[in-house]
Amino acid sequence: MKEIKDFIEIYRNRVEKSGLILEDEQVLPSDEVLYKVFGMLLNASCLRDELRFSTFRVCFLKDDSDFLESYIYAHSLQFEKPIPFTVGGLNKLAPAINPTMSYLCLDTSKEPYMLTGIIAAFTAWEQAVKGESSDGNRMPLVPNFYVKGPGEIDACFGEKTIVSYTFGKSELSRSDVFVNGYIAEELKTDSQVPAQESVNFLTRVLWQVDKYRHGGTIIIVPENGDWHKYLAVKYKLPCNYLFEDDKSMIDVSDKARGKEMSSYCTFISKLTTVDGAVVMTKDLKLIGFGAEILTDKMGKNIPPMKFLDSDDTVDTSKKFNDNGTRHRSGYRFAYVVDHSIVLICSQDGVMKAVTKHDDEVVVYNNISFSRD
Repeated sequence: MKEIKDFIEIYRNRVEKSGLILEDEQVLPSDEVLYKVFGMLLNASCLRDELRFSTFRVCFLKDDSDFLESYIYAHSLQFEKPIPFTVGGLNKLAPAINPTMSYLCLDTSKEPYMLTGIIAAFTAWEQAVKGESSDGNRMPLVPNFYVKGPGEIDACFGEKTIVSYTFGKSELSRSDVFVNGYIAEELKTDSQVPAQESVNFLTRVLWQVDKYRHGGTIIIVPENGDWHKYLAVKYKLPCNYLFEDDKSMIDVSDKARGKEMSSYCTFISKLTTVDGAVVMTKDLKLIGFGAEILTDKMGKNIPPMKFLDSDDTVDTSKKFNDNGTRHRSGYRFAYVVDHSIVLICSQDGVMKAVTKHDDEVVVYNNISFSRD
């Protein structure tokens, strides 16, 4: 299929042009190997085990590779007898693989390909009790395929998604929207929260929202402005950043502040599972949740739109009406409320970051937030 070959070509180009000095274990297999492996994974992604579709990762790293020596928490476990790389074999093994902590190892040195073991990247207890066990210590930085669901596969380098394949279409992802570009500029405007801390906070929140697979919207508004007349906040729950009240979090230890940050991130991310948007200020103070965007007060004209790809080129194929109500209302809000930011996560995990620049609604497509 041409779509798969195009997907693999994008994957290879992005890895080879990343500027990284790759060790032997980090080099992608041949296109022929990748094509065969991907085809098998695509078929396996559509099978269910006890009414559930499995999610798992497959890498090309040998389970006894010396490359793992630098990863303290990555352990290599070998099958006593290799397992044939077949749809049936994958369907049986996949439920045992936690894709946020493990790889299935695939030997493609000769045909038939064989599954030789599991690389398990365990996490530290401190991350586990803070609700971060699935990110914890990073998995080995090697090429891998992440099977996310029926017809949905990410081509990754370690935990970072390079390109996503969704029902025959390739989507490049980006993780720099809070660091570079119009979103990053808006976050810094009239904010007292240090820029890096703001990035860390939003990254963690959206990372958790993605795991809920409920979808959600976070609206970040300027401290002053006319945004009130465009929002009906069902559950008003004013809360200062990091739960600050009479005591200041500024003077506590870094460890205590880190725990407070983790707690606040989890608190905010969970609010997105309630229908409606979570509303916050640039200083990351909570205003409320379950908010409805009052589109009837915004006029019926379609705002001028600019959809940006991962390389900041404009995707002219995307239009305002291509998306559902949640997205369209977010676009309208960003247009009528200057200096606002709208973060939209679909149930399938696709995320968009939206703001206005030069009288256009700017949409960053397919953003990803794997945490460092």
